[in-house]
Amino acid sequence: MTLEQLEDLIIEDWTWRKTEISKLILIAEDKEEDVVLKSIILLLYSHWEGYIKKSSRVYLKFICNTNSKIGELSDNFKAVALKGVTKGIMFASETLTLQNELDYIKKFNKVETHKLSHHVSIDLTNDRDSSIINTNQNLNSKVLKNILDVLGLNYKDAYEAKKMYIGEHLLANRNSIGHGNRVLASANDFSLEINKIKKLRDIIFSIVESLQEEMIEYCKESYFLKQNQGNAAAFLAQKEAELLSVFNDIDTRYTNE
Repeated sequence: MTLEQLEDLIIEDWTWRKTEISKLILIAEDKEEDVVLKSIILLLYSHWEGYIKKSSRVYLKFICNTNSKIGELSDNFKAVALKGVTKGIMFASETLTLQNELDYIKKFNKVETHKLSHHVSIDLTNDRDSSIINTNQNLNSKVLKNILDVLGLNYKDAYEAKKMYIGEHLLANRNSIGHGNRVLASANDFSLEINKIKKLRDIIFSIVESLQEEMIEYCKESYFLKQNQGNAAAFLAQKEAELLSVFNDIDTRYTNE
């Protein structure tokens, strides 16, 4: 996979998702009914989880297709590879024997000289695969952080600042609506009003697009390599400041409306 292919895949996948949500928002603005507003929350969550999972797997596929050895990659990729090693050892035998342990040690010692693709297989056509990227069908800020840790990407303070929007306004309300409840789960500063939902949309969109830009930059500048980790610091500080500024603008805009 080339850099251009990675960009095309993760940008195109977000574009159609964003378009669907935007079309439903337009319907709600024309006729603000609870059933439409509830549908927006369901669709927004669906694309939030779907995109994070899809783009994460594309990112991993890109890393797998590089010629870099696992020992040259940031340590998170070694952990990903060792998960595959452990699974293979345990699959071969239902009990942990001394021979299992010795086999594991041998593979553990060799793993740094292998390419990531030697231990990790990413089939982009299999959207149900959750062996490495697992949202648990409940993508809150804690699960998001776990996924970013797997990828070696940055969980920003700005994400944490909006965890209520992710965990309560989006996820908890999606669960409530999905289980057929009449009322929302989150009544804390949130209700079925178009401006409340548009603010939630803007925050989720901003997080997704910031993460998308980070993935592209990490691949473009090879920040996934251990030797380039320090070079990413200035970029990450810039992205943190940009996202906090975007959130501030969103808060101001909807406060004044």
